Amino acid sequence: MTLALVKPFYIFNSLNRAVEEFQPLNPPEVTLYSCGPTVYLPQHLGNLRAYVFVDSLRRALEFNGYKVRHVMNVTDVGHMTSDEDAGEDKIEKTARAQGKSPLEVANFYLQQFQRDCAALNLEPPQTWSRATEHVGDMIALTKRIIDAGVAYVTKSGVYFDVERYRGENRLGRLSRQSLDEQNAAQRLEHSTDKHSPHDFTLWVLGQPDHLMQWDSPWGRGYPGWHIECSAMAMKYLGETIDIHTGGIDHIPVHHENEIAQSESATHQPFARYFVHNAFLVGKEGTKISKSAGKFPLLSDLGAAGIDPLAFRIFCYGAKYRSEIAFNDDSIRASQSNLDYFREFARSVPDDAAADGVEAAGWAAEYYERFHEAINNDLNTPQALAVALELVAEAYRRKDFRAWPTLIALDTVLGLDLKKHRETAHASTIEADVQQLIDNRAAARKAKDFSTADELRKEIERRGYEVKDNRDGTATYQRRT
Repeated sequence: MTLALVKPFYIFNSLNRAVEEFQPLNPPEVTLYSCGPTVYLPQHLGNLRAYVFVDSLRRALEFNGYKVRHVMNVTDVGHMTSDEDAGEDKIEKTARAQGKSPLEVANFYLQQFQRDCAALNLEPPQTWSRATEHVGDMIALTKRIIDAGVAYVTKSGVYFDVERYRGENRLGRLSRQSLDEQNAAQRLEHSTDKHSPHDFTLWVLGQPDHLMQWDSPWGRGYPGWHIECSAMAMKYLGETIDIHTGGIDHIPVHHENEIAQSESATHQPFARYFVHNAFLVGKEGTKISKSAGKFPLLSDLGAAGIDPLAFRIFCYGAKYRSEIAFNDDSIRASQSNLDYFREFARSVPDDAAADGVEAAGWAAEYYERFHEAINNDLNTPQALAVALELVAEAYRRKDFRAWPTLIALDTVLGLDLKKHRETAHASTIEADVQQLIDNRAAARKAKDFSTADELRKEIERRGYEVKDNRDGTATYQRRT
């Protein structure tokens, strides 16, 4: 697909608080930076909703012919127990509690997160950007901000001068909050040498007990959380990026601070589109979060018999910037929809699934409606409904030539239906071969090993691998 044929793609830009037509700086390339996990505990379902959204956005852009360069940060130092720079480093807190090193903690929970991403069929970013591997970039960016005259050094750290940056209007570009409205007095309570309680940390000094420390021009210390994303985004994607994603909780503090420090250093727009997802809420209507104590994990769904890909469908039940309530009925309905798609996939005969088969003409309407839905601010509820209608119509017409169209839609839905069909068909055993298998099992039971060997050879001649197990059973799989 060429860019000339691409339909306009619209997305809600938090900077302007409006749905806007997306126009990248250098089409067909799109630069996408996502705030990733802080790897100190498992990522709960609320976190994972954010990453399903990011994956859907990336897939939708690729569906429209764009080539996405995607970077996701991994925060493995500097994120305090309060987003406003107060409290203890989250990684370090877990490390002390578990008697492990910060690196062991970070590696363990990053690997768990990546396994969850694979189970959800999330496309990995081209770059996983770990904060601890980019401290030099953060120091260099902090120097630029100091040189720009909007940061200062004290004995406790390097701070961004928020009031100097904002000037007389005192308004944040993203949050639209004035400094008087922001409850910033809690930031870094231990730092009494800040010019203003609104100022945030670029580099922390004077914390000798912190487990992770680096040398810097200002003394030994470690980076603040906010400087990490700016430095890593610019390193890989340039001083102005197309899209920056994150949760709505990042708007008033983290992303506001990223804009301030980045644009002070570069004098260029930092991100042209900020796109934020809303929360997953629990049965009581409250945000699912780690601070609440027990929180639902993807593994909990598996224990309840729910496929991880059903959670993808569940997330599609509301637009990304609307809250969605997690409950048993909704997730089981999503499992039913996944089963419906998979049942259709298994029913598609080989002649309809062969490469190059032309889709049924009547299915083009569904493709267009799906395309329109995802291009309309990523309207996944509508897009999912169109895909379900396509399958229902294929059943009604008894026309499996809808399969190529469904596969095209699935490049956005991410349900891996083609792979499911191939796996299911590869494991299907023809009736006459199954009879040979049954006869062989009877011969082995009767200790007629000569007949069993002959049947084995015939089964293998039919294209199957035979493995006899120690418990007397056998497994049969078609060669690929």
